[in-house]
Amino acid sequence: MRKPWPDKTIIGLTGNIATGKSVVMRLAAQKGALTLDADQVVHEIMDQDARLQAAIADAFGEQVRTADGRIDRPALGTLVFNDPEAMRTLEGMIHPVVRQVIFQRIGASAAGVVLIEAIKLLEGELAQMCDQIWVTDCAATTQIERLMVCRGLDQEAAILRVQAQNPQVEKVAQADVVIDTDGPMAETVKQVEAAWTALFAHPLPEKPAGESVPAGNGAESESREVFVRRARPADIPAILLLMQRATPDALRLRRADLLHALSERSYLIGQVGAEITMVMGWNTHSTTVACIDQIVAHPVETMAVAGPALLREIEQSAQELICEVILAFLPEDGPDGLYQVFRAAGFQRREITNLPRVWLESIDQGQPAGTLIMAKVLRDVRASVK
Repeated sequence: MRKPWPDKTIIGLTGNIATGKSVVMRLAAQKGALTLDADQVVHEIMDQDARLQAAIADAFGEQVRTADGRIDRPALGTLVFNDPEAMRTLEGMIHPVVRQVIFQRIGASAAGVVLIEAIKLLEGELAQMCDQIWVTDCAATTQIERLMVCRGLDQEAAILRVQAQNPQVEKVAQADVVIDTDGPMAETVKQVEAAWTALFAHPLPEKPAGESVPAGNGAESESREVFVRRARPADIPAILLLMQRATPDALRLRRADLLHALSERSYLIGQVGAEITMVMGWNTHSTTVACIDQIVAHPVETMAVAGPALLREIEQSAQELICEVILAFLPEDGPDGLYQVFRAAGFQRREITNLPRVWLESIDQGQPAGTLIMAKVLRDVRASVK
């Protein structure tokens, strides 16, 4: 199949479930590429294309439609997941429509580079139009871990998802570029940058949008910066993985729990290079008291790099809200480096006795069990209030 857009560079991105395709898509988008997720296009046409909805219902029964006519994807998935013939029938109906939508979006875009992500890219005609095929790869154990942590699957369900797909080795064998995502995020970024440089002769940026602050002095911190930004719902998988790595034996938050938590407090992300290494959750329990009640960091040594930047951002926001104090609830058995970061930022250890009433109210509402209190006074207006 001849590529209809000779002035555009088309990258086909594939790889089995939970191998890191979304990371590569995000990096390409930062460079200005048009990124197209074939699976997302499938969701859109199942929700919006009346003719396709009717055809799927004819083939698989009205039970795969919701009351408003859209396709009930979980119900449809149950029918085709373990039935190869049914899956082929469904794909034969969907793939031509998906190609049409993708062609329209490529033609309408001014972007000179297009990255198309599709888990079955190599099994269809889209691959023939790609200038290069990129494949993300990682160990099956990593895939299973990511599915359990980021999507809330139990181990048995995660294993079934991984085993149900075509062998990853077959995709790797057809790749022009293989991106190993088993290591730290920074290593994945380096591989993507190298592939981008080889194809276009200019690299992907090493830093995402966000505030940039120096990471320190000396050779060890050369080219290392901290980027501070607010967490978004799209960051939930990365935050869940950070929690898993930082506290592997602790009770796990579910995706829905963290999404709810994002609506109740602000989460600030600290990235060293491209890798999320620290997260702080904070809120205001009253109009005058800000509380830091969640802190996760991994590796531990990155606290000294990301911690000060996060605390500066929280203090600036608290000042703008005219808060009088920031209370930090730190784990009693936390690493020494954590306490040092807070002390260096002007926080002091405080006991529960002889604190202002408004502070005590916030402590009563928000202090997690097993934590000690450190405080930084921003405006000394209630020091004598009991």
